[in-house]
Amino acid sequence: AVDASGRRAQPHTVRFERPRVVQAAVWPGRPEGPAATFVPLGADPEGDMPRELAYTADGNELLVVHRDTDNVMFFDPTTRQITAIVPVGDFPVHVAVSPDNRVAVVPNVLSDDVSIIDIATHSEIARVPVSGQQPYRVAITPDSATAIVGVINDAVSSQFSLIDLTTATEEAVIPSTPQGVIGFFFSPEPGISGNLFTQFALSPDGSTIVLPDTANDQVAIYDVAGAAQVGLVATPAQPRTVDISADSTLAAVSHSGNTRRITLIDLDTLLTTTLTTTSDQDFLTPIRFTPAADHLLLSYLNDTFIVNVASGAETARFFTGAVGDIELSFDGQYAIVSNFNFRIIDLATQTLVRTMPLAPAAEAATSPTALKAAALNNRFGEDVQFYDIHGSSGFVEGFTLSGPAPEADACHNLAISPDGRLAVVANNTSRNVTVVDLCTQTPLAYIDVGRRPLDVAITPDSRWAVVCAADENQVVILDLTSMTVVKTLTILSRPSRVVISPDGQTAYVLNVAGTDRVSFIHLDGANSSIVAQLPAGQTGIMIFTYGEISGMTLSPDGSLLAVCDSFNDRLRLYDTAAMSQIASVVVGDFPIRAAFSADSSHVYVANALGDSLSVVRVSPGPVAVTATVGGIGMPLVVEPDDQGYVYVGAFDIQSPGLKVVDPAAGTIVASLGLSGGQPRASFLSPTDGMLYLALNDNTGNHRLVQLAAAGPATHVVGTWSLSSSPSDLGFHNTLGLALLTQPVPDGIDVVRVGCDGDLDGDRQIGLSDLSVLLGNFGQTTGAAPIDGDLDCDGDVDLTDLSVLLARFGSACP
Repeated sequence: AVDASGRRAQPHTVRFERPRVVQAAVWPGRPEGPAATFVPLGADPEGDMPRELAYTADGNELLVVHRDTDNVMFFDPTTRQITAIVPVGDFPVHVAVSPDNRVAVVPNVLSDDVSIIDIATHSEIARVPVSGQQPYRVAITPDSATAIVGVINDAVSSQFSLIDLTTATEEAVIPSTPQGVIGFFFSPEPGISGNLFTQFALSPDGSTIVLPDTANDQVAIYDVAGAAQVGLVATPAQPRTVDISADSTLAAVSHSGNTRRITLIDLDTLLTTTLTTTSDQDFLTPIRFTPAADHLLLSYLNDTFIVNVASGAETARFFTGAVGDIELSFDGQYAIVSNFNFRIIDLATQTLVRTMPLAPAAEAATSPTALKAAALNNRFGEDVQFYDIHGSSGFVEGFTLSGPAPEADACHNLAISPDGRLAVVANNTSRNVTVVDLCTQTPLAYIDVGRRPLDVAITPDSRWAVVCAADENQVVILDLTSMTVVKTLTILSRPSRVVISPDGQTAYVLNVAGTDRVSFIHLDGANSSIVAQLPAGQTGIMIFTYGEISGMTLSPDGSLLAVCDSFNDRLRLYDTAAMSQIASVVVGDFPIRAAFSADSSHVYVANALGDSLSVVRVSPGPVAVTATVGGIGMPLVVEPDDQGYVYVGAFDIQSPGLKVVDPAAGTIVASLGLSGGQPRASFLSPTDGMLYLALNDNTGNHRLVQLAAAGPATHVVGTWSLSSSPSDLGFHNTLGLALLTQPVPDGIDVVRVGCDGDLDGDRQIGLSDLSVLLGNFGQTTGAAPIDGDLDCDGDVDLTDLSVLLARFGSACP
């Protein structure tokens, strides 16, 4: 299966904007809603968004800078263990180590200063303010005396700040051509995003700074000793990255896009030579001189290629996959190329000698003393990877999370146990799930399940949880009593969706890569097994916020399973008892979610790219599409009620909101704009007809909205502001409790829709609630409020009774 993707805007140089404080929105005509309670699921110190890395000069340690948690972590490259954690300033994005191995220097973008770290003591010994704003990149002179720091300012009048590393003061400022953000990266599923900055190079002798000025098609040259610009060289279009020869005499500048030029600058005379390449060049992947400066390494799309400096001829080209970084080994024998498959190139023979599959990697570094390398997976995870790079015998040494355990990174999907005691949250990038105690709203356990956990479901008896670890190609069965893994089943490739039968005997798992199939799993703890696998067509991922995988759903009685065969524009139906496909019907363009009517006679299918809802008759047969309702921009949420209406959430950024559909008539009977919110997830209460929508909002005003689902008369009842953009919504109807996963910033929002004392979920506190409490009076089971333990102390006693009686006869607000 393949991923659907959108278009990328042309990058340009901009100032990095400071985060704005977004106030909770006021719903039109209503008082401001209360805020959800945010519960972080990780534990300090965190290691979020590893942004850059560097070896110490002796090669004994590796430093990793964490942008979002404002710290630098030291790793032992041999044991891959964290040896120290050093807090720094706000939003660090780069690091350099002095050649004498005395200090490391970290520019902090949003606190406008530079942290100086003593390597021997693992401590910040100074924080030096720069005279400008937003320092973002650093290089250190070979005498270890001065740090050269790029400073963005307004991204028009930028500067270099020269920091004296002995006195820890700013000793000079050199005004420069524009520096700043020239691009972005974004991985929807884990919610990872970041900025791509301009690059400059400091000559190996420390005398000269070379800065490509992309917007103005020129390269600026600066003298460090004189603290002044000494040259401005016109170049072909889009100069991007730069490297300087080991003897400091020659600079090479790449040109992105279809310019197909390399500019060589003699740093003594500032005269230029232009080489023509046979292909375009990548946007910001480095250009690298070989040690003798007789060849250059560049990249374009899935290729890395080598160019002769004297003739301009391409002498070698390798399929390496999309390139993250290019670095040279300390002895000049090898070049390494980081990406999903880490590559080693022998520079003497210009041959690709080793390919080492592991995981996507971007920024990389090589040891200054050994044939070792490290790289960061920070586009799809938060990992540090370690490699041996001894040519053809190189190998993957291993990897580790970039922060110390317990990590709970990119909380993506969740399930609430039917008894209301626990929630299981799948943490997309930290390879684990967090089990949360819903009574105390605190983590109980962190359970490793493998790479890229996506969907999770819990059996009706609250005993077992089933987790899809997509990139581990496995389904993990958890015992929620012992909080342990009791069974691991291999399912190729990328198991991503799971639903469980009403009797708890069977889990249905959809894998969305390779040969797409539905796997039928008999659930019996450690004895769980795969009993059947049926073709599922061509499923995959759609680029909504945090991504959205082809949908799968069960009929209310569990007799039918529906799967969205997205790339074939079909809905597939399976008889769960016979374990066979009974229908495959053409619907709209890219079906993404489906829902059964209450009587299982129809399936309603949201067609993401068709901007429509398909009404599929199941019984009486034959299975057929009876209506297609258009005018629903990028539908995602689908909730049928028991009165014959379907509530469809339009995620389209141009016209988001909720559409109420009469499927029998094939018409939209109501449209609610929801103040620009994009419905991401939903729950329709079967007891009181309340519809809950988790909304993303491109203005930053994220909300949980409560609506009275009443067909044409549907209206908003209340709202709660959320901490960020939610990925998933779990709802426990009896408790009146909503949980929303927040991949950024690694936690869950908790919204109590009900109130203390409402034990039967009818939003009233009366005799039936008292009956529930008295029925469990005296028990010491550690039960959740569903059983009457209203004060969460592990028993049902007089204190709980007093809480209920104090509210007796009232309704929940």
